[in-house]
Amino acid sequence: MVDVRGQTAEEAQEAVVACLDRAALAGAQTVRIIHGHGTGRLKQALRDYLKTSPYVASFRPGERAEGGDGVTVVNVK
Repeated sequence: MVDVRGQTAEEAQEAVVACLDRAALAGAQTVRIIHGHGTGRLKQALRDYLKTSPYVASFRPGERAEGGDGVTVVNVK
């Protein structure tokens, strides 16, 4: 899990890349990215990155119990 609320898109992407790298090395299957609701710019920037990330098999918005649309759940390759 990585919490990037309050960070710039650039800072958040760096944190997400580091988290995904650690997750892939550890054999983790999923990672939760907490980006919050806010204006939606951070969420969109991160989801745009996830579309091209070599670490990502798929991703989806969090379900209500996971934090809803303020969270993105990533399935790691």
